[in-house]
Amino acid sequence: METIINYLDNMFINLPKTSEVLRAKEDLLEMMEDKYNELIAEGKMQNEAIGIVISEFGNIQELIEELEITEDKKSLNNDFKTNFSEADFIKDEKSKNTNDTSKIRHVSDLEADEYLFAVKQSAGKIGAGTFLCICSPILLMILDGMKSFVPSISDSIVAGVGLTVLFSMVACAVGLFISSGMKMDTYDYLKKECFILNSEYEQTIYHIWETHKKKFSFKITAGVILCILSVIPVIICSSVIAESNKNEFPIIICVAILMVMVAIGVFLFITAGMEEESYKVILQEKEFSANKKSEKKLEEIISAIYWPIIIIIYLVWSIVSGNWGITWIIWPFAGIIISIICKIIESDGLAK
Repeated sequence: METIINYLDNMFINLPKTSEVLRAKEDLLEMMEDKYNELIAEGKMQNEAIGIVISEFGNIQELIEELEITEDKKSLNNDFKTNFSEADFIKDEKSKNTNDTSKIRHVSDLEADEYLFAVKQSAGKIGAGTFLCICSPILLMILDGMKSFVPSISDSIVAGVGLTVLFSMVACAVGLFISSGMKMDTYDYLKKECFILNSEYEQTIYHIWETHKKKFSFKITAGVILCILSVIPVIICSSVIAESNKNEFPIIICVAILMVMVAIGVFLFITAGMEEESYKVILQEKEFSANKKSEKKLEEIISAIYWPIIIIIYLVWSIVSGNWGITWIIWPFAGIIISIICKIIESDGLAK
């Protein structure tokens, strides 16, 4: 309902604040809410329900005529439409990039809703897979640290149990990555081709994106804070143990906690980033704008090669050295490096 309320506020923003207009606004909100709840009860998706409600009740022209408002109707309509100038800009960009508009794909509301839902599911899978990869060596580390005070734990048990769990978690992660990739391949054309959406649906999606931006920012901020705070237990524990010369097992536990906190932070980054990107794809904004789709996405090719290499380096380095408590550091550095590479490619593209 927050999206519908924001839409309604935009409808009435330029109308006179008379008792008649305010009463009409309250009545309209009540009808929109009833209709929205009815559609949700029928099994409609949230985005689809919002689009239907706005299309049925969001006609500013009819409202002006019904209330017999004497202000310049054309001016009011134009003021209202400026809130959705992004949608008009997208259509202009599409027309600039093609001479025959009949060749542009028309994407239905249901198709767009299915894509947004699929991205949300895939974001969870990829985030979970990354979480499993980062946390996979934790049990191996803990078992190795317990050998010094638990005689029954031998090297063979550490290697057998620890590596089994590690490779099982990595295998599950790879399964999630593959499953997500295969599902998203169906919608790959949305990132590469120009298309047209229903104008009312486009306006609705834009409003939903605006209302979700705070949530995306919060998740990214929380992820950054978790990654920063994750090193504090290790620093404190290391200082205490260095002074008392006690068993180093507590440090291993703190490193495990660090890895879990970093994994949660990365999960938040991935889910927030992918969901926000899906709105950019549907609205064809920024890196997915019509004038950029004709350019070859070199960063996608690099990423497809880069991350498998990083996984191989991580596993080989960890198994050969046995320093599972240190090798995890490859993940944040790998993320920073690929981000820099993508920025360089983007800068070169802009320069050209």
